[in-house]
Amino acid sequence: MADAPQRIHEEHRAKIVAEIPGWYRPWAHLAFPTAVGLAVAVAAALNLHAVTWRELVAIPITLFVGFAFEWRVHKDVLHQRRPGLALIYERHELAHHVIYTDQDMAMRSSRELWLILMPAYAILLVALMVAPMAALATWLFGTNVAMLVLVTSMWFFLSYEWLHMSYHLPEDSAIGRSFFIAKLRELHRRHHDPRLMKRWNFNVTIPVFDVIHRTIWTREREAERDAKRRARRGDSVAAAR
Repeated sequence: MADAPQRIHEEHRAKIVAEIPGWYRPWAHLAFPTAVGLAVAVAAALNLHAVTWRELVAIPITLFVGFAFEWRVHKDVLHQRRPGLALIYERHELAHHVIYTDQDMAMRSSRELWLILMPAYAILLVALMVAPMAALATWLFGTNVAMLVLVTSMWFFLSYEWLHMSYHLPEDSAIGRSFFIAKLRELHRRHHDPRLMKRWNFNVTIPVFDVIHRTIWTREREAERDAKRRARRGDSVAAAR
């Protein structure tokens, strides 16, 4: 009976993987957003002229906004059922996190990219979302700043996709053995612990906002948070009496 949880995990895994559509082509899924993102980034870069150091500040600002957006959406949309966004939640928490746990992170087939990458059309949604910001940047600061916003946004999205995929490659693969990937994968692996996933390690790329919000998991931080929760429950019980 000791391996019963593993057997149940494998049964759930097999059921979810079996639902991947037969027409699915994993490398087309990876290639389309990569090609679109690079095309938009290159086109924007070709429109840069005589960039000043002040205009280059757009790069870290855009990255900072990207880290914030990633953290917030991961925490409050991908791990919380929201009206109108239930499908995103189900695909992430009830499929991705069921298949990949902290004890079983590696994909076993390229077809599982269906469960790791964002939908291929997401790059188009990102471009449409960034376009108004680029237009506003053009009006306020000029074309160079707008183009830098576009380049950085596309680069951030592609970095998210490629890094996330890298974390779920076998650890003994050429990419999986990379020191940089191994360090980031360990942060993501902690997030894939079912007990921790709703509270810790929400940045998938660089843990900027996990640092800001103190949501990088450590045993000490978990113990501290649990102690505060118990104290709040105790206060609530005392108030009810």
